[in-house]
Amino acid sequence: MTHDRDRAFTLPPVQVFDGVASVAVGDTLLTLWQAPARAARIRHVTEVASALVRRREGSIAACQFLLPSASPPRLQERSEISAGLDVVMPRARRLVTTPLGDAAWQAVVRSVMRAGLFLIGQSTLVKVAASPAEAFELLGQVSTEESPGHRELEGALSALYDALKVP
Repeated sequence: MTHDRDRAFTLPPVQVFDGVASVAVGDTLLTLWQAPARAARIRHVTEVASALVRRREGSIAACQFLLPSASPPRLQERSEISAGLDVVMPRARRLVTTPLGDAAWQAVVRSVMRAGLFLIGQSTLVKVAASPAEAFELLGQVSTEESPGHRELEGALSALYDALKVP
């Protein structure tokens, strides 16, 4: 269900940490990964997600965008990822991953996500999108009155690019 929005969201400050940027708009968290998914960065994103969960009474949605420079996590990062999922999953209504790049990069990300989904058993909750437009559509399918609309999501993604100085 996509809600029409009469009100505009004020974009809060983007939180940047060593090649990863996040912003929470309403009940939705967007994250742009420029650097590889390593323990300190994963912990940072987990803290940003935790703060959103603490501020909200209801569920949240989240979408991460992965640039080709953001290589997948290594095996030693599994515990960090698990800790992050433990924070978000109980309150999540949709988690979307969007690889930004060529077909080879998208295939790598889809393979990693498929393996992860098998392990956590959450294929209905966790989705992989082929583009930002598809990601925003997937978020819109589970939107609430507190969710940003397509235009606000586009603006938030643009702010993440700007914060990381990505052209």
